[in-house]
Amino acid sequence: MKDFFEVVKGRRSVREFTPEPVSAADLEKILEAGRWAPSGKNTQPWAFVLVKSKERREALAALSRQGDLIKSAPVCLAVLLDRERGYDRDKDMQGIGACVENMFLAAHALGLGACWVGGISGSKEEAAKVLGLKKNEELVMLLLIGHPAPGERSSTRRPLEEFLREV
Repeated sequence: MKDFFEVVKGRRSVREFTPEPVSAADLEKILEAGRWAPSGKNTQPWAFVLVKSKERREALAALSRQGDLIKSAPVCLAVLLDRERGYDRDKDMQGIGACVENMFLAAHALGLGACWVGGISGSKEEAAKVLGLKKNEELVMLLLIGHPAPGERSSTRRPLEEFLREV
């Protein structure tokens, strides 16, 4: 396994995947990493729908500007806010962000790639029907996971001095 800081600095959003499937064991590790994320008052306000059906994936793809990406990823995981578990929308969304980041880092540590699709340009009600969501569930994003297609992925970051100040 990679060193933690190597994982953090090396993770990139992957938008091109090979057709190779993600193993059930790796997917379970990724979900387990998400499950252990912090959340306000430990409410764990997230829920997931694994979208396996080709028809449902195509229906979700039709609702997004990133439809080709949704169709190409071996794993499409809908990340939901369970409003009955949460207690404060801002804190719930922060917890879901921590959950997804844990899953991103786990995927990268396993040699996989991931990307989120946050924008469903079609009707949220349509997406909820496609996913079979309950009344208390709200789609936050789609998390796409797979084996990265070959290619260079690089990124830069602003220097710490640009966004840190002391008071």
